[in-house]
Amino acid sequence: MSISADSDCGFGERLRQAREARKINQTELAARTGLQPSAIGHFEKERRKPSFANIRALAKALNVTSDYLLGRTSDMAGATTAFRGEENLSEDDREHVQMMIDLMNQRKSGR
Repeated sequence: MSISADSDCGFGERLRQAREARKINQTELAARTGLQPSAIGHFEKERRKPSFANIRALAKALNVTSDYLLGRTSDMAGATTAFRGEENLSEDDREHVQMMIDLMNQRKSGR
């Protein structure tokens, strides 16, 4: 999914675009980040600014980089693709792949 954000978009608009591209609502995003749904709404309307920790949590939950949310990169797809075809996977499939990567890393480090 190659969604380019308008370079003039602020954090709130980029957050909304990323959330809608992932087909989740504000309540689902809040649950994934440990934030209140009202906080997501405030961030999207730019009534409040998120902390650095919240930006990181939002980026992780949306599978984008914090640079995308902050406007440092304009291509959402480029920020999320770790391997060919990843953009075609469901969120559950991505989590499964990440678990396999984590297990392989643990095995390599001897844990």
